[in-house]
Amino acid sequence: MTLPFDTSLAMKLVPLYLLVGIGFALGRFGGVKGQDLGRLALFVLSPAVVFKGFVSADLKGALLILPFAVFGLCSGIALLTAPVAGRFWRDGRERMAAFTGGTGNTGFFGIPACLALAGPESLPYVVMVSFGATAYENSVGFYTVARAEASVGGAIVRVLKYPGLHACWIGAALNLSGTKVPVAAMQAVDLLSGGFVPVGMMIVGLGLAQIRSLRLDLGFTAFTFAVKFALWPALALAFIAVDRAWLHVFGRVGHQVLLIESLVPLAAVTVVHATLRNIHPDRAAIAVAASTLFALVWLPLVFSRFG
Repeated sequence: MTLPFDTSLAMKLVPLYLLVGIGFALGRFGGVKGQDLGRLALFVLSPAVVFKGFVSADLKGALLILPFAVFGLCSGIALLTAPVAGRFWRDGRERMAAFTGGTGNTGFFGIPACLALAGPESLPYVVMVSFGATAYENSVGFYTVARAEASVGGAIVRVLKYPGLHACWIGAALNLSGTKVPVAAMQAVDLLSGGFVPVGMMIVGLGLAQIRSLRLDLGFTAFTFAVKFALWPALALAFIAVDRAWLHVFGRVGHQVLLIESLVPLAAVTVVHATLRNIHPDRAAIAVAASTLFALVWLPLVFSRFG
């Protein structure tokens, strides 16, 4: 019997679910709070991941187009989504909806998904897509969330103070100039970046631990699902059709990566922001967890039809 989902992909995600379970246990039985871990992930571990990615990437050729295109698309969707979400909420959820609408779990979920479905040759494309999404999360995305609790000027100041933004341009500048980073410094960056995935997934578990009654925020979840699982794939398929017919920028593997990355679940960092700013972290955690489970079925179904 053929299952309606990719079992190899599901098995690759088992360690991530175990980390979520550890975070849940720490929050429910150990009294651990997510705010401190959120600050650690957002201001230390995430910038290390960003710096490592940009300083070691192959920033040339056709692949160089991808991060800029993805960054522009992420930013555009977030800025267009914000006023629409503002018609439904005024308690910070509108900013969280806009932020998460502009990105997805391109790293934790996207990398294993692309490797499982498109093969190892997809990795360069995956990395560049992740760079674009990460650049958005650390600039326009951070501004979008900060606007929930500050003026426009105040939000911009917060973005300029955010280490992740500077990790982007410093890493890219060192890469493009050919400057070698000292070995000891890169070893420290490697250690820090290695902690981002486990800490990030445990934060999702900590957010779930705050739930005392399993109450799904249908409005917020439906809104984010519509953007993530309908709008994003539609845009990806439209671009793929145009590229195949006229542009001829990317080949089959590139198109597969774009389709897969458009179908990944909500970004886990959504829970980090929600926890750090106390914007309904329980609802954000449920939405992220539900989207991850949904993507396990939805992604291979759409990919088998259009990939």
